[in-house]
Amino acid sequence: MDKAALRPVIFEILRRTPQTHLHAIENEIRQRVDGYERSDALLVHEVVWDLLVQGVLAPGKNSLNLHLPFVHVTEYGAESLEQGGALAHNPDAYVAKITEESGGRASPLVVESGRDAQLAYSHGLYRVVVVLLARAADDVRAALAAALSKGSAHGPSEAEASSIDALRKALTRLELPADVARDMDPQLGGLETVIRLSHDRDGVPRIPAADRDRALALLLLFPGQCGFVYHLIDRIEHDRGAKS
Repeated sequence: MDKAALRPVIFEILRRTPQTHLHAIENEIRQRVDGYERSDALLVHEVVWDLLVQGVLAPGKNSLNLHLPFVHVTEYGAESLEQGGALAHNPDAYVAKITEESGGRASPLVVESGRDAQLAYSHGLYRVVVVLLARAADDVRAALAAALSKGSAHGPSEAEASSIDALRKALTRLELPADVARDMDPQLGGLETVIRLSHDRDGVPRIPAADRDRALALLLLFPGQCGFVYHLIDRIEHDRGAKS
């Protein structure tokens, strides 16, 4: 087995049993997962240790069992496991989410920057999360600008193409479905926010202000924002093909 297959099972066990024992986690996995072998116990230990380092788990179960191998889900861990934050602690699932939401169209730069941002978050490097997501968001912006410019006399100007916020002006000249028009401001605005946290309006890099909550919010919103833009690009290309 590999850690990618074990993580979601361990998350589910911790949701149901937030105060537990390392061997109890392993025993339940052995009963529930086909193909689990004794040697896979080391992988279970590695996943649990990752969660300890990331603050999802802490040593101890109660006042009588304060040390490893007893563990408990922290307050932050409970919020993460119940509110979807577990995605931020699962690199394979996070990359898969970006790929799924974008319909497989996300560029390698977007995918790998997203992967690195998730890893940075797992290690508490919250400002690095913002910088990496900003790099990915700017690549998404460039893809949208290219789609609007291709074969169109009414595409964005050079100034518009350099800013997600300005691209809205070009998009308002298109006939977009009501639901797409409704979602455009929050989705594109989210990408613009992460770019502006990392760069000023002149494009000069700056040190972003970021704590765990902000980094987590940006990380979890990014796959959906990617998906919105790439589906918007699909629609732009489809409509252009229908008119040609």
